[in-house]
Amino acid sequence: MLPPISRADLMRDLRVLGIRKGDILNLKVSMASIGYVAGGPRTLIGALLETVSTEGTLVAESFVRVYPLPLSEENSRHISDRYTPSYAGSLANAMIHYPGSCRSAHPVQSFTAIGKLAQTLTSNHTPDSYAYDVLRVMAQELDARNLKIGTDAKVTGVGTTHVAIGLLGLHQNRPALGTNYYDYATGEVKTFRLNWSGGCAKGFSNFIPLYYSYGAVLSEGKVGQADSKITSMKKTLEIELETLTRDKTFFFCGNPKCTSCRSWDFSPDPLPSSKAETKQESAQTPRSGLLKRVARGTKLLAREVITGV
Repeated sequence: MLPPISRADLMRDLRVLGIRKGDILNLKVSMASIGYVAGGPRTLIGALLETVSTEGTLVAESFVRVYPLPLSEENSRHISDRYTPSYAGSLANAMIHYPGSCRSAHPVQSFTAIGKLAQTLTSNHTPDSYAYDVLRVMAQELDARNLKIGTDAKVTGVGTTHVAIGLLGLHQNRPALGTNYYDYATGEVKTFRLNWSGGCAKGFSNFIPLYYSYGAVLSEGKVGQADSKITSMKKTLEIELETLTRDKTFFFCGNPKCTSCRSWDFSPDPLPSSKAETKQESAQTPRSGLLKRVARGTKLLAREVITGV
């Protein structure tokens, strides 16, 4: 049996991988892939903070679940707030409760940050913001880096593909999904409706060879037992924007039965209900019949949100 992985072990691995003082890092981490870490995700956070120093910043997804709209009586009891648990894993939830952390006010796609730029990155991410705008700022304005701990098969994406999809205005016809949330500014509970496009988690891997070919992968190594890599968020975003400008379907997985890949305005074989969903989204008036017509699609597309894509 292997001995527990200590904070010192993690710091050594992070430095060998190329994490530097002052780094601004978007974290995409599979704790299970690392092995048994003494102290769990808080130990990893501590190791990362010491490695990037007080000049650095850590950012992680802290997304929450959404439910079919209109909300049922049961689902209306779920109210998103500063401390709502995230489905994004143990590191995300440890970040939420870590001393000095800041969590953005977006009701669904919130991000939690710790470090020098934590308040700056999260304070303007509100219900009116694009869901992934924190990552846009990191990529375009701060030249931040994405730290992936875990294989590409285990950990989806590099943090910028959704930014590219949003900047290009690519539209996906999604079922009406949302959640109630607490508005700290007004003291009221409001309902938020999902208003961004997702993507196919399997198809996002189509970009991986391009990241290598065009120099977006900065280093590779091990953190604990986990295959890990650092990528430039600026470069991966540039690659994605250029590629999707030429071919909007580049991130499609190729499975003709994939509900996600068939739900876009430009899908070669769109779902039969796509036009009805588009009209309903534009009017923002959910109809009860929608849930029956796209019951299977709702389940599959909702899974995209639950898995962070």
